[in-house]
Amino acid sequence: MDTLERKELFRSVATVDALQPAFQELLQDKPALEAFLSEVLGDFASNPGKLSDEAERRYLGCAFLLAGISASQASYPAVLKIITAPEFGANVSREDWLSSEISRLLGIISADDAVDGILEFLFKESTAQHIAEQLLLTLSCRWIARRDTDAAFLATVKRILAELPKSAVEFEVAMAIVINAVAVGGDQLKSQVFAFYKEHEKVLADRFAEKNLQSFFDLGKQRIKNMLVGNYMGGYGILPTELDRMINYASMAEAEEEPTTLKTLPPITRDRPKIGRNDPCPCGSGKKYKHCCGK
Repeated sequence: MDTLERKELFRSVATVDALQPAFQELLQDKPALEAFLSEVLGDFASNPGKLSDEAERRYLGCAFLLAGISASQASYPAVLKIITAPEFGANVSREDWLSSEISRLLGIISADDAVDGILEFLFKESTAQHIAEQLLLTLSCRWIARRDTDAAFLATVKRILAELPKSAVEFEVAMAIVINAVAVGGDQLKSQVFAFYKEHEKVLADRFAEKNLQSFFDLGKQRIKNMLVGNYMGGYGILPTELDRMINYASMAEAEEEPTTLKTLPPITRDRPKIGRNDPCPCGSGKKYKHCCGK
């Protein structure tokens, strides 16, 4: 398949059967794959305005998936530049596969010394909230995958608790920070987490009462970490499955979504069983855990 045919296919509303041979052809030819990723990702990094075109977003999605399956660390700088561009946050919604894939993709392809660079964008007030959330989850993915030690991730979370701009925090980001802080630090970070809650009470209180914060600590950091591990996707699976997830992500997410009417949940206690992906989120949002704090 020549370059023009591949571009036309990747930009189209294609099926798994149509895409699979083209993906396999690239994955079996490393030089061709590297050249493809360098050209496509470099083009989007230099011209983020292309993201306003739905067909171009499909094309970028194919490049993201190929970079993830091949664990292409050479693609990391361009991918980071693309996702942190204002045009990405403006054109790619939280519910889009491109957005949802960031943490898994960066967790795999990011350089060993990438944490400071990720934090730089996380701390920028101009970074879109759903992108900031994914950058935070990238750090969590690196820790769960043991790319970063407990001590290193603890130091990272301490920095986030202390330095994240108050105006840059909305509910989803704040909850992700709280959960990760409890998971890695437990009672060691208790005073900092409660101080963080007080600082961001306006965005947290309506959906997550302060009394429930103590319940997270009551569960213990290992059980909170287990929840994170249970939602961690890890590496990429077989090609047809990953293609199907990319193509049908929006419809699958919509089918699984529950009404977001707020409801009050009883406080979490020590003897509560592990929270499953389809259980109500303990934050009280009324969503399933996988669509809320477990994202």
